[in-house]
Formats: sequence, C-alpha cells, structure tokens
Amino acid sequence: MPSNTPTAETIIPELLTTAQAARLLGIGERTLWRHSRSGAAPAPVTIGGSVRYRRAELLAWVDAGCPRGHGGREHA
Repeated sequence: MPSNTPTAETIIPELLTTAQAARLLGIGERTLWRHSRSGAAPAPVTIGGSVRYRRAELLAWVDAGCPRGHGGREHA
C-alpha cells in the first residue's frame, strides 16, 4: 500500500531560492535579480540573511503577462 506521506520530491516549496525562481521562470539568476531590483518583477524577501522569492507572486506575475512596474520591494 503506497504511503500518503509527503517526501522531499513531492513537497512544493512556497519560498524559492534565486536559482529555483529563475528556473521556474526560464530565465537566468542575474536577469531575475535585475528585474526584481528594477521593480519589473516581484521582489524577494530576506529571511535570516537568505534571499527567497514567493512562488505565488512569481506565478501571478507570469499570469498577468509579466507587467513592468510590478512595484517590487527592496530587501535588506
């Protein structure tokens, strides 16, 4: 009988590293960083010195057609 317990392979993280976010969007990490810093793409959040992107914000941005002037936030 198969287990219904989630594994690392089945869990979809809500917060993505820069590499994961860039891969999700099909762009390079530097391109994502540049778009985020300019406000064209959703800005990352910083948690304990780690930079993460919210998956839901990235997907909503793509669904909206990747509009410029997304109103990205600065992070420390």
